[in-house]
Amino acid sequence: MAFLVLFILSPLGIKAQNRLEKHIQADGISSISINGNQIFNISVSTSKTNQIKMTSTLDGEYQNDFQMVSIKESSSLKLNLEHLSFTEIPDDKRNAHKVIAATLHLEIPENLSLDIVSDIASVDLNGKFKTLFIELQQGQCSIHGSVETTTVNTFDGDINVITKSAMITAQSNHGNVVLDKFYDLDSIWILKSINGDITVEKQI
Repeated sequence: MAFLVLFILSPLGIKAQNRLEKHIQADGISSISINGNQIFNISVSTSKTNQIKMTSTLDGEYQNDFQMVSIKESSSLKLNLEHLSFTEIPDDKRNAHKVIAATLHLEIPENLSLDIVSDIASVDLNGKFKTLFIELQQGQCSIHGSVETTTVNTFDGDINVITKSAMITAQSNHGNVVLDKFYDLDSIWILKSINGDITVEKQI
């Protein structure tokens, strides 16, 4: 008589994601500045709130050696991903996902100014902002909402905008530029990309 033996492997070696949720009082804060280096995705939405809700998720081989850090300086809140341990991290761009895969989501009050600079992040923004400055090397940028003045610069990533009001200056060196016609010109948008496409649609 033959016996079938089944081995059940328990994934004991699999680490859970390192997730952090933090609430920050927004009283006195007029701008948020994000150093998004090593963060793969940054999303920001606005609402009628008096708090800044920050949710970060870290994954990868060295996830427990990094942490999202927030520092309030005067009327500005500064956020960045910091290496907080003494472990030496390999500098291997081809295997970056094995080192750390980080995402950041913010829910913030309306009409704040927002600056984001990143080497790898894609950025998704939704809501009502005062000013925006976005500079991305690899990722794309999507904005759905309203803003007084916006500057977006990307190297490889596309720029996609849906808004009600726009006086647009748009230039892509090697991509396509498609712009809807706007009659409400209360906001200023300066959009530039080296290789990405630029699309601006009028919100209905």
